[in-house]
Amino acid sequence: MTGWTRLQETFRTALRSIWSHRMRSVLTTLGIIIGVSSVLIVVNLTKGLEGRIMAEVKKEGSHTFFVSAWVPYSRFKTAKVKRMPMDAQTLRELRELVPQIQLASPQANIWNQQMMVKAGSITRRVTYLICLDENGLDLSNRELACGRNFTATDRATRAPLAILGAKIAEDLGLSEASIGKSFTVAGQTVELVGILKKHGEIPFVPQDNEDEDSAMWGPDGMFFVPFGSLRELARPGAFDSPFWRLQVDSRMPVKEAEDSLRQALRRIRGLRGDDADNFMLESNGKEVEKVEKIGRTLMLASGAMVGVSLLVGGIGVMNIMLVSVTERTREIGVRKAMGARRKNILFQFLIEAIVLCVAGGIIGVTLGMILGAALSQLLMKHLGAVPIWAFSSALLVPAAVGLLFGLYPANKAAKLDPIEALRYE
Repeated sequence: MTGWTRLQETFRTALRSIWSHRMRSVLTTLGIIIGVSSVLIVVNLTKGLEGRIMAEVKKEGSHTFFVSAWVPYSRFKTAKVKRMPMDAQTLRELRELVPQIQLASPQANIWNQQMMVKAGSITRRVTYLICLDENGLDLSNRELACGRNFTATDRATRAPLAILGAKIAEDLGLSEASIGKSFTVAGQTVELVGILKKHGEIPFVPQDNEDEDSAMWGPDGMFFVPFGSLRELARPGAFDSPFWRLQVDSRMPVKEAEDSLRQALRRIRGLRGDDADNFMLESNGKEVEKVEKIGRTLMLASGAMVGVSLLVGGIGVMNIMLVSVTERTREIGVRKAMGARRKNILFQFLIEAIVLCVAGGIIGVTLGMILGAALSQLLMKHLGAVPIWAFSSALLVPAAVGLLFGLYPANKAAKLDPIEALRYE
């Protein structure tokens, strides 16, 4: 009998042994199935969440920058920082120094925990109003379902107008037919001029709690008014140092644009040498980096999780194989008496362990891909693309686990003395 024939016979013997103990084999592979499917589900969800967020960030374009007078507290602790406003004059000077700025839109928030909105017989609390100019919605990539955008005249006259997110409009019983009609916010009368297209829920954020302020839950709950409107509801100076969203010519490299903006702001604000920045300047590129960093962290966490699951599954495989060695001691003795070599016995038990783990890996991959795709679509509204490394690891790691944890039982079986094995009852 050739070596290849012996290997084939050993493989068939291993498969017959697994098939003759089907229920035990299935239970043995459960740990592997759960571990592999869990990691693929987590990877799928992570990639789905990352894709959803990245899509939102990239909608605004890589050449969108955010500027404000806000400075992190950590900077105050390590350097002497002089506060200065980020007013309209600062932006005029910035546009002169950086002519590649195509649009500059201010944004301020009116915060008040007690603001009540009343439309007809419906009353709802809102925590804040977002004040934008005529370019604000376009720069933040918000699309209107009906109505119109704010105009320069609305901003200049501080017109009491409102554009609502889809959810808050629905909560107030307002629709396309309500465009042009008035309602009140904190006792002030405003006219509805537009309703935004439905944006969709934010993953992992509750949407249906009626006790919560809907304006907290993403674009569908936002309440926009023209920049400068409803000043009596805002704290003093709220419009003197707004947050600014800038759009730079896309032909200018992002890094160059960021450096130019930072140098210009430092010059305008009189900062020299090692003086710490007394402003915040960020780009969408940094938001992308943050999302990618979160994704890597979740991937590491999922790797640790699957490692523990596969360890438990591997121990289960080893235990079952040890039981199998004990049960089949006499069979091993008979095979050795008929000429089976030590390596044949070793390979048979190793093959059984590897087949069990690989079968569990294949089932786990199938379940993980199906459930991961379904959950990603359900929770994120975005299908996550599973990386090749995750898919290949989900198949190769179980085989390695089978080899590692099957080695000891296989070696124990191979070392059995044939005479003692034949006497075993």
